[in-house]
Amino acid sequence: MEQLLFANDEVTAMADDDRNSTMVLDGLDDGRRALRELIDGMRRTLYLYTPLVRPELYNDPEVLAAIRNRVVSQPRVRLHLVLPPARDWRNACPGLVRLGERLTTALILRTPNRQETPDRPELGQAFAITDERALLRFNDPRRLFGVYEPRPTEQMKELLELFRTVWSRAQADPDLRWLGI
Repeated sequence: MEQLLFANDEVTAMADDDRNSTMVLDGLDDGRRALRELIDGMRRTLYLYTPLVRPELYNDPEVLAAIRNRVVSQPRVRLHLVLPPARDWRNACPGLVRLGERLTTALILRTPNRQETPDRPELGQAFAITDERALLRFNDPRRLFGVYEPRPTEQMKELLELFRTVWSRAQADPDLRWLGI
């Protein structure tokens, strides 16, 4: 019986190690899984920036359900999303638009102000940060190649600072105002 308990403890420790290790993302399936894990592990705040909205990821029913479930279970959570102009993605992502309409307090959508956005190569990437402790970064936001780092890193801190700069200069999207978003 003691051996069985040891084996279970070992399996649990291995699973915990897997959750705390960096994961290389190789396409849509990895990206979906990492984004859901990031949202599921969020306690208070998600910051997301993307120069390109891939409907297969951002309109995915499981990703949208994870957002909705997180907001319902923790009403104080906030999701700050900086996305390209809605005219570029709203028809392809009706689920995200509906979620934005329903969760106006928790899900805050903005568009970068192109005149005031810093000229930084990192803004060609997509990234999401939760609770200042976990980073999901797509070096290639078209093909969704990147990395998920569930522990704080120096790069995460730098991207969070960049996000805050972009967020402070971003604006409500005129194409979503009529929806009350």
